[in-house]
Amino acid sequence: MPVLVGIIPIGTGWTLREEYPLVQSRCNYSVADVYTIAELVQDYHSNAPINRDVEYVFPLPPSAAVCSFKAVIDDKKVIKGVVKEKLEAKKAYEQAVAQGKTAGLLEQEHADVFRVSLGNIRPQTKISVHISFVSIIPHDGSSPQTLRITMPTAIAPRYGTAPTNIPWLRNNSQNRFELSVSVQMNKAVTSISSPSHPIGLTLGCHQRELTGEYEPSKAFVYLGDSAMLDKDIVIVISAQGMDTPRCSVERWLKSDGAEETTDAYALTLVPKFELPALPSQEYIFLVDRSGSMAGSRIKAVRAALQILLRSLPSRGTSFNIVSFGSNYTSLWPTSQAYSAESMEQASKHVDGFDANYGGTELRSAIEFAFNSRQDVKGGSTDKNDKMPTSVFVLTDGEAWDLDGIINSINQNCGKAKKDGSLLRTFTLGVGNQVSTAMCEGIARAGKGTAVFVAEGEKPDAKLMGLLKAARGGVIDDLAVDWVDSEDAKDDDDEFEVITSSKAGDYPEPSATSPPPQSQPPLSLFDESHVDTPAETGAEKAIVLLDPPPKIQQAPKSDKLPIPLYPGFRCSIFAIVKRGSNPGPHSANVKITGK
Repeated sequence: MPVLVGIIPIGTGWTLREEYPLVQSRCNYSVADVYTIAELVQDYHSNAPINRDVEYVFPLPPSAAVCSFKAVIDDKKVIKGVVKEKLEAKKAYEQAVAQGKTAGLLEQEHADVFRVSLGNIRPQTKISVHISFVSIIPHDGSSPQTLRITMPTAIAPRYGTAPTNIPWLRNNSQNRFELSVSVQMNKAVTSISSPSHPIGLTLGCHQRELTGEYEPSKAFVYLGDSAMLDKDIVIVISAQGMDTPRCSVERWLKSDGAEETTDAYALTLVPKFELPALPSQEYIFLVDRSGSMAGSRIKAVRAALQILLRSLPSRGTSFNIVSFGSNYTSLWPTSQAYSAESMEQASKHVDGFDANYGGTELRSAIEFAFNSRQDVKGGSTDKNDKMPTSVFVLTDGEAWDLDGIINSINQNCGKAKKDGSLLRTFTLGVGNQVSTAMCEGIARAGKGTAVFVAEGEKPDAKLMGLLKAARGGVIDDLAVDWVDSEDAKDDDDEFEVITSSKAGDYPEPSATSPPPQSQPPLSLFDESHVDTPAETGAEKAIVLLDPPPKIQQAPKSDKLPIPLYPGFRCSIFAIVKRGSNPGPHSANVKITGK
């Protein structure tokens, strides 16, 4: 049952949660090539008989960065968000509420769940919540020319302990959602579709009706009249030249207020190369059969597995299938050699799959799959005997234990690499309300990639892309040179790092130093004494930080934690300080790896 985003009174029961009905919900997207900025607006009306503190819980894409927040009360009073340190912001909010003021607080509770607290909302009040965010549009997986926009409209129930108090509201199919998407690509738009909802489409302009000159790089998308707020909205955009590398650069000059002239880079590329296929590899398919996979999801999983089983490399392949939910089971104790007989046995096994395994104990299932590898079971320490393993996770990702799962994958993949083996994870997200944060996190931690299939969407091309990525090796340990060597010579590096004080930094007292002054006698009954309140509580430490590095990069560090795979989009961002005498922008960005 989906959980509708919305406003609820704090600390109240089910009977009072209808006091803040959703009146209108809308989101406006502006797409510029592979980036988007969006504003989400939801209007509520307070039917409460008294002042209440309320909370607003909503989902956002995990790649989104919130850039503004405001709450408008009765179209008059505007509460604007200001970024502060977390504890400081919470304290300021509580003080304002205690003074009887209407106040707001925005917090990120999970990778894709945000919470807004609003204090002292009066009866018969209209509340409009505005959230603006920016994000990069992820790869669709079916073609290098396509992008996939996912607008989550509800938080699906997830297994485990939620990081915050999520209001489990009843699904109301009458909640409507208005969505408009203005598309501006570098080259002509070739197609726009939605596997989730009926949409309206106008090509050549940014409005419902073409009134001016037709521009092939523009389009306008809107939801059909029958669209309901009961599942995530997915828009797939295809345009010419989307597989061409592009790098956007913006410079902030010192003369415009910057401490130092700084360049901001946004690089996105779809690699085109052919890696030699691995001579042998073990494939483990980890299949989510928990209760949330019932219905069309488990049917889609069965179909996807049949395609995958029939598309594995004919030689040097071993495989196994692990089902999980509250517990886990495997088709065989260890992976078997790929043959017509073993494939047929696995195919019949998949035909009997149902969503009858209870909860979603994903972390223990992944660890079981890792420990069932032939490298682990065999126990050989010879690096020449190590066999690469790719674990394919087929799931809806509906579990809260994101950090625990990511940490487990990082540890196991890191240990495998240290032992001279290659261990990777790839993800197929299945369904209309997939946790993209979980699915993408699993793939990223395991240096694989993720694709998503909604209800009614054909998975064939996406599955072939996943298998192609897994069949080849991995280009890892990527490093990016954002500044040409000639440019670097022209830049002045003005940073000076001041080291912390150590013993010996200050002279020892000499023999000629004056003796300490003697203290006057202390009277035990000093009538002139006045009590001075002592300062209590822990004193806030003053932390002296080193100056920021000349180049700050995301994904962080000079060795990127993501690999490159043919046909899968990769995005890298950097802020480069150029010193006091900057030259022109670098003409080249060099990427190296092995």
